[in-house]
Amino acid sequence: MRYEEVLTRLTSTGFFSKSAGLSRMETMLAHFGNPERSLKVIHVAGTNGKGSVCAMLHGILTEAGYKTGLYTSPYIHDFRERIQINGELIPKRRLAAIAKEVFAYTDTLSERPNQFELITLIALLYFSRENCDFVVLETGLGGTFDATNVVKEPVLTVIMNIGLDHCEILGNTLTEIAEAKAGILKPGCNAVFYPSDEEALTVLINRANQIGAPYTLTDETKLTEYKPIPGFEHFRYKEYNIRLNLLGKHQVKNAMTAIEGADILRKKGVDIPKQAVIGALSHISWPVRMELVHHDPDVYIDGGHNPQCIAAAEEFFKEPQFAGRTIHVLTGMLGDKDYRTMAGILKRFTDDAYFFRFPHKRAIPEQKMTDFLTEFCLKSTDNPEKTLQYLCNTVPKNDIILCIGSLYMTDRIRSFFFRYS
Repeated sequence: MRYEEVLTRLTSTGFFSKSAGLSRMETMLAHFGNPERSLKVIHVAGTNGKGSVCAMLHGILTEAGYKTGLYTSPYIHDFRERIQINGELIPKRRLAAIAKEVFAYTDTLSERPNQFELITLIALLYFSRENCDFVVLETGLGGTFDATNVVKEPVLTVIMNIGLDHCEILGNTLTEIAEAKAGILKPGCNAVFYPSDEEALTVLINRANQIGAPYTLTDETKLTEYKPIPGFEHFRYKEYNIRLNLLGKHQVKNAMTAIEGADILRKKGVDIPKQAVIGALSHISWPVRMELVHHDPDVYIDGGHNPQCIAAAEEFFKEPQFAGRTIHVLTGMLGDKDYRTMAGILKRFTDDAYFFRFPHKRAIPEQKMTDFLTEFCLKSTDNPEKTLQYLCNTVPKNDIILCIGSLYMTDRIRSFFFRYS
């Protein structure tokens, strides 16, 4: 089976299934000898920031000299971004060979696995066969019934910021969503909690206490000397003096959470020099997370696709370095997201916003589109590349262009922009 055939098959399979439960995933893993049991897993859940903190922890452990697997979603340009070891994508031939094994078995099952289950199984087999020292594993959706929650004895769990997203599956309140995320907590396993909303944090703490999971809260009072500088975020957290290569106060909080995780691992006997933490965070790279991709004018790309992400962008552009600069926005949002709230936040910091009406089955319904565009004074575009090129050629060089929203738009913009620049 060729790599291209694997991609076609995986992408034609439904991503998640409606039925809750881990029995199908457990059956498949048992057939392959339970590869997850040989792995030391750092398990990460949350609404926002989990991809960034996974990249940070992966970078820290790699910098410390460990063979470290990374499993995240979604990808930006290359499907293999989802399965990495020490920053190297899984080889195409290796992915195809493991997938062929998996398909040969799953094709015999009466109940076929969904796409996320298949990819998770492939990743766990790869990491196990490569004898990874550690694996940083990101949940796909929720926690309790997420396919990654087959890991019964992680070495660390991390739960990031929790907000209202995927409400049709996880619930309509922060309490319900936090309860789903808290499903990754395990008795006796240390946990780190990002400073979320009090309602969500209360759920996490109660659950941790109930099952006997020692937890640590990222402590914002220990953040000092915070000073945004062009291209970096400089801050001191506890005894760490950090020059973070990701932008935004929210990324500073993500880094603080990663530092807490590294400290816990060190206390558990993992050799992680402080310089490995400092070094990893100084050159961490994570695409479309407030990524500066062009100068004169400055163009930022951010895959923020819920109100919390848009609010983080608003906070970022309040930093002193952006004072007096005009912001132009190119955005695109799916119809099953809280697009009205997101548009309302965007209009608080820009008077010039373009909306990409991308064709997608989850797009904003046409019968709602006209009123939505009019209410929020959004200019419609069917060609974001052309709109971006127009802005780059016409706005003053000191202005800012922010491309923010669904990854269905931002990955396309990123690809175009590197060609354009």
